[in-house]
Amino acid sequence: MAWRLLLRALGGLLGWLAGSVLRIRRAHVEASMRAAGVARPGVEARAMYAALGQSAVEFLWLALRGPRALEHVRIDEASRARWDQALSRGRGVVVAASHTGNWDLAACAIAREVELLVVTRRLSIRWLDRFWQGTRARRGVRLSGARGALARSRRVLREGGAVAMMIDQVPLDGRHAVAAEFLGRVAQTDRAGPALAAVSGAPLVVAASRRDPRGHHVLSVLDVLEPPPRASRAWIEEATRRATRALDGFVRAHPSQWLWLHRRWRAPLALTGRGLHGSLSSEGACAHAGRG
Repeated sequence: MAWRLLLRALGGLLGWLAGSVLRIRRAHVEASMRAAGVARPGVEARAMYAALGQSAVEFLWLALRGPRALEHVRIDEASRARWDQALSRGRGVVVAASHTGNWDLAACAIAREVELLVVTRRLSIRWLDRFWQGTRARRGVRLSGARGALARSRRVLREGGAVAMMIDQVPLDGRHAVAAEFLGRVAQTDRAGPALAAVSGAPLVVAASRRDPRGHHVLSVLDVLEPPPRASRAWIEEATRRATRALDGFVRAHPSQWLWLHRRWRAPLALTGRGLHGSLSSEGACAHAGRG
């Protein structure tokens, strides 16, 4: 369709400006790709910036046109069966989500099918945060910060809904981190998602999305982890590492579809001597409360 071609062109231009003209974290992106063993990091970096630009333009289109922007978002056939099976258990699902593909469109598409709560951090630019959060909320995505996240999450799960938590960001507090191998280096990974699955009994669904060559968005279930009746801390840590391995494989297969701009391998702020030592990340709050 003409409008999709226009969005792709505008997004590609935006990505070119960010990655090749302004070169926003370009050296970091290519260095991270080389460390992960990605072939042709320069080519994949350009593709990543183009994909990021397209995602930004698509989000604006979502804000303007609503459901029409979701027409080309789907769950792949094999993943559909795994997703439906996980939901059929009646305990809800915890989604170990990631910054892959257009994660905002993916969340809005899932929210059309099931109640979805996303535990999220706020953007530092307030007007942009209001626009971003407000657009997702209007498409049915429920949002929660740190305060009250555990109670809200458990209510959604009891009602058979889904709770999404990102697994590809460094937690703000190192007490909630698990060291896991990711793309060739050890990364500190938030264990909040597996911890919530452990305390609720809900299956942990590791999910990712990608943009296919036609510009359609494909959602995939990479793994499903069932917590035992009395899940231990050891299970939570192993589930965190297993989810990270699943995401690692996806990113290696589709390197342009992950947000390499993240400073993924830095230490949590609470371990570096900077930032808020006593604070909990929004995801970490659930893990901390779940131990109580």
